[in-house]
Amino acid sequence: MMSVFIAKLNLIATWIANRLLELIVLITVTQVVLRYVFNKPTSWSEEVAMLFLVWYGMLSIAIGVRTHSHVAITYLRDRSPIIVGKGLDYFAYLCIALFSLILLMNAHTLVNIAGAQILPASGLPKQLLYYSAVVGSVLTLINALANIFSGDVRAKEEEAT
Repeated sequence: MMSVFIAKLNLIATWIANRLLELIVLITVTQVVLRYVFNKPTSWSEEVAMLFLVWYGMLSIAIGVRTHSHVAITYLRDRSPIIVGKGLDYFAYLCIALFSLILLMNAHTLVNIAGAQILPASGLPKQLLYYSAVVGSVLTLINALANIFSGDVRAKEEEAT
């Protein structure tokens, strides 16, 4: 039941991340055309693309934790006995969960510090930038804990071709 909820949560996050990436490309291409073809650049496009990129990055990190798509140095794990390697995998996910918790606590501080500040070019609240750390750290924490409690801590080995 919980794994179904987490799978749906990650599906939603993946859908949002895909839309954000599409919007980043659209905004950037539009800005380039407006700047170099029509000599009429927008004032807001860089800020909005940056905001979307930060959200995309935080969501992608969380999704990568669940799907084992993150960067991992496995030299020691691969050369250890299976039980030691599995222990190292659990330790890695505990570290990810701990880091996510620390990020979550500090992200709330950043949101409060940003307060009512406004991004100058777009007029958007600066808090939107830092809410990505809150959402991303919560989803990363959920995914790391889900991997730990389900025992899904090791990426599937690639098939030899």
